Amino acid sequence: MANDTYRITFEPAPARPKFHFSNMEIQQLGISILVLTLAFTIIFSGGIQNMDWNEFPVNFVIAFVAVVTAFFCHELAHKFLAQRYKCWAEFRYWQFGLLIALLSSMMGFLFAAPGAVMIRGNITKSQYGKISVAGPMTNFMIAAGFVGLLFVIPAHLLLWDLAYMVAFINALIGGFNLIPIPPFDGSKILNWSIPVYVGMVAIAVFYVYLFDPFGLF
Repeated sequence: MANDTYRITFEPAPARPKFHFSNMEIQQLGISILVLTLAFTIIFSGGIQNMDWNEFPVNFVIAFVAVVTAFFCHELAHKFLAQRYKCWAEFRYWQFGLLIALLSSMMGFLFAAPGAVMIRGNITKSQYGKISVAGPMTNFMIAAGFVGLLFVIPAHLLLWDLAYMVAFINALIGGFNLIPIPPFDGSKILNWSIPVYVGMVAIAVFYVYLFDPFGLF
């Protein structure tokens, strides 16, 4: 599981070009992607005790694509929309959270709290809510795209497995972040708009029923 959030302080935002990345942000995003990819690879390969080293390289590729789409794109959605509202917004990793992700994967389960998009600037309640929606909605849209690929890719191909896992992980991350308790996105969405929150939860429930026949829920 991944816990994603961001912090906002109502201070003047530093002057930055749109969609700006600092060197520190790029470095911390890269480290987070690498650690999460390793953690998911360990899980996909059966954990440390039941590790299938023959499948490790393939699982690493699948995990990398899943992490880039589910984690990286989720964070970018928060960041880009905040920057569109003329806020300063940069990702900062949480080293202890990344360590927990790696250690938990070795024990056969995954709990990840990789970090957060930090925001400074003056925004309205509506804008704050929309920034919160952007992350999980991006996950749901990516999941929908990869679910569509499942109908055109032959099931015996490795590419089908990749599309399935990317769709599943994105749906899982999007739904998990809708928990209506701070600091999850769900609490901020609910505070902004009950109808929007209900709609997002409905999408998450749809994905639960979509993947349930495969025995993953």
